[in-house]
Amino acid sequence: MLTLSSDADVAEKQMRAIIFYLTTFGYIDGDFDVKERSFVRGYIEKLVTERVKHGAKNLAPEVQSELVQKYTAHFHEVFDGVDTQVRELFTEAVSREEDQDQFVHAKLKLRCFEIFQGFDRAGQEQLMETIDVLIMADGEAHPAEVKFRGELSSLLESDLSVE
Repeated sequence: MLTLSSDADVAEKQMRAIIFYLTTFGYIDGDFDVKERSFVRGYIEKLVTERVKHGAKNLAPEVQSELVQKYTAHFHEVFDGVDTQVRELFTEAVSREEDQDQFVHAKLKLRCFEIFQGFDRAGQEQLMETIDVLIMADGEAHPAEVKFRGELSSLLESDLSVE
């Protein structure tokens, strides 16, 4: 499980980045299906639960439970917003020479590369493991998902910076 920062502001940014990252992977094959969405929602809840467990360990269990519910609901709303954002990218106007899907995928991939580099090596490896599970959430490893995962893996191995 990915460990979020102990700093609340940094942890919030990390959660938003992870949600965008997972949502992008959901759309990379052109079909962000129900099983993949369910996986993302469950993963959000697991991350929130771990964050509360470690960050609020001195609080009573019922208070911790309330915090998990509150922040899970918050990040599910963030997920819904990101989902809408990404879906709207597919309706963005492009020039006649550009392919809509290629344009959108290039934008999404660039943002994922930026997000990926915002995490330390252990975090990057955990993100890769999470993607492996998400890819198979719908029971099929789509070639576009496998290709994108390979591109991220190459980035991890080369340790390049995205300008």
